[in-house]
Amino acid sequence: MNQNFSASRRNPSLDLLKGLAIFMVVMGHVITMCIREIDAAFIFKFIGNTHMPIFFFVSGYLSYKSGWQTPRLKKRFLQLMVPMLLIPMLWVWYFPHSGLQSPICHSLKDTWASVYKDGYWFTLCLFEQFVVYYLLCLVLRRLRRTWMQVAACVLTYVVLLLLFMGANVDANFDPFGLTLLSNFFPIFMMGVFARKHKDGFERIWQSGTWVTVSIVVFACTFYAVAYPWEMSYSESIHKPIITSIISPIMQAAWMVVAMSVVVPWASREFAAGHRPTAAARYINLLGNESLGIYLLHYFFLFPLTPLQEPMRLLGLHTTPLLIVAIPVAFCIIGVTLIALQFIGKSPLLAWLLTGKIPARIEKRL
Repeated sequence: MNQNFSASRRNPSLDLLKGLAIFMVVMGHVITMCIREIDAAFIFKFIGNTHMPIFFFVSGYLSYKSGWQTPRLKKRFLQLMVPMLLIPMLWVWYFPHSGLQSPICHSLKDTWASVYKDGYWFTLCLFEQFVVYYLLCLVLRRLRRTWMQVAACVLTYVVLLLLFMGANVDANFDPFGLTLLSNFFPIFMMGVFARKHKDGFERIWQSGTWVTVSIVVFACTFYAVAYPWEMSYSESIHKPIITSIISPIMQAAWMVVAMSVVVPWASREFAAGHRPTAAARYINLLGNESLGIYLLHYFFLFPLTPLQEPMRLLGLHTTPLLIVAIPVAFCIIGVTLIALQFIGKSPLLAWLLTGKIPARIEKRL
């Protein structure tokens, strides 16, 4: 069960985590963009609060290098921001031809000014995380004690929250992505510290007691985050402060639970001499291609609006929504993977559209 949880080479545990997360991403978009107007469903709330923390945790985990070495920002820019500059232009052009009725910005200017960038916020947000982490490393390498390093990260989080106040979320105006940068900074840094103290982190997710506590904590905090209108603080002026404390706790608890399930699964499936099952190979493939799937799957979404009323009549229950969302997501991902195969024949297109830097350029970085 003890897997060498190293960041030095591809780790099946991390790829399985990313594979599950990207599948949930597409499921969420089936619900919110294809079917539409049933976002209050529990399964959508669950997906919306669990898939992206996985990506940021894994990114943080893979970012840590001994001695707080700074990440290679040039490589991250070429990997994340180059497709971010091109794909939204294609999406704004294509959306009117998609048949989808979701509220998407109709100009590139409005897309960049919005909070979620028409769904392409992740690449910008992740690059910004690397920039902040780069600056933090310059400080953290000078701090010898762990509590001082944690304090520096908490202070950075507070600064990001103060900057976030400059964004107008209600008006969907946040051109610099400060809202989501502050939301996911804690879980990114949790991934960093999980890698730095990997032995201690392994003891946590391997402990039945810690996992049980994490499940309870996640359930309670998830309820507070997903259904704030049912909480006493929902109308309080202190709501942003309370949420900024509860969300990182929820995300941390979720990652302990996720690791306790996925790492043993990966250890069994990818043990030496053992052929992984088709399901494990499939999820592992999705993890390997997660960025490309994220960037391109929007173009293969299609209208399912006739299912709105039947889903409402069924009470938006989890089972019927899963019966719809899982196979539809599977098909959309299948078409996306085929597109990725064709695009991959051209190193230039693979870079511009999916973030895969050509080998000749990567060697110079």
